[in-house]
Amino acid sequence: MVRTSSRQAAQKANEALTSHKTGGKASAGTKRKASQTATSEPKKEKIEERRRKSPEESEKEAGAEQQNRVDETKTDKESDPSELEKKPAPDMKTQSQQPGKDLVKEERAEEGPQEAAPRQESADKAASANSTSVALENAETDSKTELGVHKSEEREKNVSSNILEKGIIYFFYRARVNVDDPHGMKDIARTFFVLRPTPIGAELDSVQGSVDREARCRLLVLPKKKFPTSGSERDMAFVEKSNQSVKDLQEHFIAGSTYQTATRGERHVEEAQPLAEGVYAITSAGRASHLAYLLTIPSDPGDLQENFGLHKRGSFIVQSKNPKYPGPVSAQLPDQPKYPDSIMEQFRDLRWAPLRPEFLDYPNAQILMIGQAHDSLGKAATAEVEKKPHESQPGEELEELEHENELRVHALSGDDTIFQDLGLDAKKHDGVPTTWGVAVKHETE
Repeated sequence: MVRTSSRQAAQKANEALTSHKTGGKASAGTKRKASQTATSEPKKEKIEERRRKSPEESEKEAGAEQQNRVDETKTDKESDPSELEKKPAPDMKTQSQQPGKDLVKEERAEEGPQEAAPRQESADKAASANSTSVALENAETDSKTELGVHKSEEREKNVSSNILEKGIIYFFYRARVNVDDPHGMKDIARTFFVLRPTPIGAELDSVQGSVDREARCRLLVLPKKKFPTSGSERDMAFVEKSNQSVKDLQEHFIAGSTYQTATRGERHVEEAQPLAEGVYAITSAGRASHLAYLLTIPSDPGDLQENFGLHKRGSFIVQSKNPKYPGPVSAQLPDQPKYPDSIMEQFRDLRWAPLRPEFLDYPNAQILMIGQAHDSLGKAATAEVEKKPHESQPGEELEELEHENELRVHALSGDDTIFQDLGLDAKKHDGVPTTWGVAVKHETE
């Protein structure tokens, strides 16, 4: 019995060794029991079966077009590399059956257009990021520039708090129809002035250059043609256009025109003639507002400017008319300004209210101009309310702005700078006139 047991034990050991060799190597790091060796053969057969079927499955994944061409009888031939060399392999077949350099080339040839889009997209993103970076750099560079002029935070801090707005002012006149060489106020049809606001902290200098043609302006009309110069003189003005660029004004207002009439034939409207340029400020003084100006061009105002009520410096008391009430019969307009409720509330039930700059942003807004001072700034030069120690007087700020504008004008073209600012041809004008009869050059000269 002992011998039989030893023989049986040896036989079992031999069978175990044979089974271990037949079952193959076990996975790394895995211990298998003897009872599992019997199941390793079926698993291996299934794996080999999947491997034999993989070329067919890859052919099916190539798309409907490739599947129509696939024939089950070609499977064995396609697995032969010599057969693959004899015929041009479809792209997806080649990818699954013929790896190597040729496969890489074909992948690049097929996927080239697909890869080009992401690469182009990446390039576009890089360009966009670069342009964004440049834009941010420009924004940082121009962070002290607003409305086309340099802005100083320190200057803004020192400006008197009762200066509501400041900027550049232009004065114009237009001769009557078919009058190309006016010799007096009787030959004038209308007087205009343009307010071109700047930031409160704006600084003008010799490198400023001409006014940005996209700068926003307001065009106001003075029907009586002459600005008031004393408290007994009162004139109504109204906003003809608001939020206009200098380019718009040059093309649609300053430029002349010709038209036909049934009774008088051809009629010619002369180009609006620049009369003066300077700086201005709208200031608040309790229950009143002031419009003060200092002329920069012409450098020496003459009789012509004086006839229009303009001097080297001057100021007006300015009041805004409540559109709820009718104005003077001689100054009524067919349409009223379309003020929002926020502005109408400031009028309350008063017929007149101190002018605020935002009132001038609406066409047909009317203001009353009362003469206050000429050859001086009058009450507009001082702050009647309590002024902070670091703030300058309104008159001081306006004089400083006027001096800066003088430097700007001198660095450009002197008095002809006004034509550059307005986009006009200085060659058509004999400078800014200071006397009558020399306003516009004749074409024959």
